[in-house]
Amino acid sequence: MGVQGGEGVELNDTERYRYLSLQFADDTLVGAQSLGLTEHVGVLRGLIQTHVRLGKWKQRLLKDPTRIMEAYLGCTQAVGHNAGVLA
Repeated sequence: MGVQGGEGVELNDTERYRYLSLQFADDTLVGAQSLGLTEHVGVLRGLIQTHVRLGKWKQRLLKDPTRIMEAYLGCTQAVGHNAGVLA
């Protein structure tokens, strides 16, 4: 459900039985629901529980929520981020 005044995005692919909902408070992921897209459930849980600041990745996720793994790597993996691999 997210938080009052927060933002969210939903992806609904009925033909492939997939659904993804991401809920944000500022630039932090505070909630998610996923059906049929289970490969990154641990990433979703980790981002929510650790309150990682997503920065510019929030806007990217609002446009395409399937980029959650890229956002996770870009925000948590210093080697890729500092090397410019994950911008």
